[in-house]
Amino acid sequence: MVVGIIAEYNLFHNGHALQLDYARKTLGADKIIVALSPDFTQRGEIAILSKYERARIALELGVDLVVQIPVNSATDSSLGYAYGSIKVLDSLGVIDTLLFSAEDDNIDILSKIAEIELEENEAYTNAINSSLTQGDSYPMARENAILESIKTSNPEIQSNIVAKILSKPNNILAIEYLKALRLINSTITPVCMKRTGSSYNDKVIKGSIASASAIRNAIKNNELEHVEPVVPSMAYNLYKKCYSNSEFLYPNDISLMLGYKLLEGDFTIYKDCNEELSNKISNELSNYTNMTSFRSLIKSKNITESRISRVLCHILLNITNELYIECNGKVYPHIPYILILGFNYEGASLMNQIKSNHTLPYFTSINDALNYDFNVRERAVLEADIHATSVSNLILANKTNSIITSEQSRLFLKV
Repeated sequence: MVVGIIAEYNLFHNGHALQLDYARKTLGADKIIVALSPDFTQRGEIAILSKYERARIALELGVDLVVQIPVNSATDSSLGYAYGSIKVLDSLGVIDTLLFSAEDDNIDILSKIAEIELEENEAYTNAINSSLTQGDSYPMARENAILESIKTSNPEIQSNIVAKILSKPNNILAIEYLKALRLINSTITPVCMKRTGSSYNDKVIKGSIASASAIRNAIKNNELEHVEPVVPSMAYNLYKKCYSNSEFLYPNDISLMLGYKLLEGDFTIYKDCNEELSNKISNELSNYTNMTSFRSLIKSKNITESRISRVLCHILLNITNELYIECNGKVYPHIPYILILGFNYEGASLMNQIKSNHTLPYFTSINDALNYDFNVRERAVLEADIHATSVSNLILANKTNSIITSEQSRLFLKV
């Protein structure tokens, strides 16, 4: 059995180790492949460590092969993130099981919600429009529409259970994974593991399993000693080294570079940025001091802070609408290739299978990808990936006063 996992590992912690253990011991996985976010994440923030450092940790701690989620998908909304990640994993042609964690592991109800959202019948659409008209935010309108649809089509499912499911972030992402599997007609079987320990958004470390947010928060607050009990020892040793060398990157480290990009003016060419948000960014630019305070300044009832964060990230990285494709009236990230970041000895044995079964071109170096005969749109996705890593490298080089290996000079990791 080959199990696929979608992850940011920003940072890797005991909860991630538990998931890998579940894949091996409960599911009986022979190999584990992880689709990993690049140097920017789904929150629209720079990753605290480079994709290569995070890939190395994953390979050292039980993952057999790591592939990259293209940056246009990794920084997209939850469905775009799920769609691109699963497209990459599915296109390898060797994965039979997708493992993900959620606060509620009732995959039947999660699948039913996914089905309702994909169908978008008239009642569902009307319920969303009605909520939006009444001034509800889109997430609230979506929840109301799902509850109304469940009440009509599956009255045996209690509304309070559905409402509880929809209130948890990992449940929402699990639903998007299930939708994405159907959208690309994947034969991969989804398996949901119940998430334990702290919630996704917890900011304080407690117990032996803490959220990545809490771990990043502790490091930023110079409380590295609080991190040791909640991460594997190998990871902690690396985190100590990175901490000593000032190698951790934080959201506001992009502020100066972003501020320069915001002088452009019209931002409607960038993903998720409509005219209203573009004007709001321009109108508030005189109040810009850093990224995090600026996104808080321009958020509103109908424009969430997470969306603003992603838009600012797209502006910084030149992630324009041309990097996406439209299908049945919906927009999804264009995924034209697979970039393999690294593998261990066990993962190396998968390469012959991938060579025989892959449905997208795959590369173990950026230079190989650059020499491939891509069309204009496909090459634009590749250039966006290279650009995102270059931006992260420049910020890290400035922060550490050191030379960072360029993307083109790197070879894949072999652990």
